[in-house]
Amino acid sequence: MPSPKHELLVQVLRDHPQVVVELLRAHGSDETSSVYEVIPAPASVAELEPAEFRADLVLRRSAPGDPRGGNALVVEVQLGIDPDKRFTWVLYVAGLRTRLRCPVDLVVLTLDEVVARWAAAPIAIDTRGSMLLPLVLGPAEVPVISDIAVARALPELAVVSILAHANEAAGAVVGRALLEACRDLDDARGRLYTDVVFAFLNDAARRALEADMQLDKYEYQSEFARRFLAQGREEGREEGREEGREEGREEGREEGREVGHIEALAAAILAVLEARGLAVDEGVRARIDACRDAELLRAWVAAAATVGASSALFG
Repeated sequence: MPSPKHELLVQVLRDHPQVVVELLRAHGSDETSSVYEVIPAPASVAELEPAEFRADLVLRRSAPGDPRGGNALVVEVQLGIDPDKRFTWVLYVAGLRTRLRCPVDLVVLTLDEVVARWAAAPIAIDTRGSMLLPLVLGPAEVPVISDIAVARALPELAVVSILAHANEAAGAVVGRALLEACRDLDDARGRLYTDVVFAFLNDAARRALEADMQLDKYEYQSEFARRFLAQGREEGREEGREEGREEGREEGREEGREVGHIEALAAAILAVLEARGLAVDEGVRARIDACRDAELLRAWVAAAATVGASSALFG
């Protein structure tokens, strides 16, 4: 199931596809020429039974006078490593190329450098050297939006910037710029983007912004933030439960090893007594079996080799 962060990014890009163009421009791509018009295309690339394959975002760029009829972009938000994606991405590109009859590029947006390196690897199409080359926009390709004027002009780009740089020193600066930009937005976007700032910044940066705003503790206002926090709490509880289960399993294994050791010592005492021909009555046997002190049992093993009667084992 997609995470709230994934859903947020996809929704931002779908509602404001110009963000993709700005990211590509910051990346230095030649495909960001101003003569191109960005037109959102249907997100459904192909439907294959029994599963539906759906790209996060599809954009088509029309270029008047271009004999190729423009080109298209499949844009995928990828927050973790998923080997299956290297197969479905090929499907997205091939399906869209067939439908739109134009060149198609794969753009992958990620917030993690490790994922970015994984996603950037060429994808082999056949055994003759054909490759799909993803264009990856990782944290290093997302600009730090610290200028308030830029954040006001491109608030959604500032949202992506805060998500990409939340744990860096620049995160607090981006957060301040976005909070200023939120003053000029409609209520729904203003509340959502303000929540994004406080939900994703690290504790130190969040406390600094709360102090700037003279807040004792920021209260989230959007449904997204409440759902994000609820999922975080549930993941935390599940992680705690799993840690508890693992601790319990380890404790069980340790207890099992200790029980086995004690049982082996008790059996050794009885074996020594019986090998020496000494009678072992039920009282002696019961006392040996009831003992759970490994040190005492080891002492009894040594004594069993010299005592004249099993009853003398206990001193």
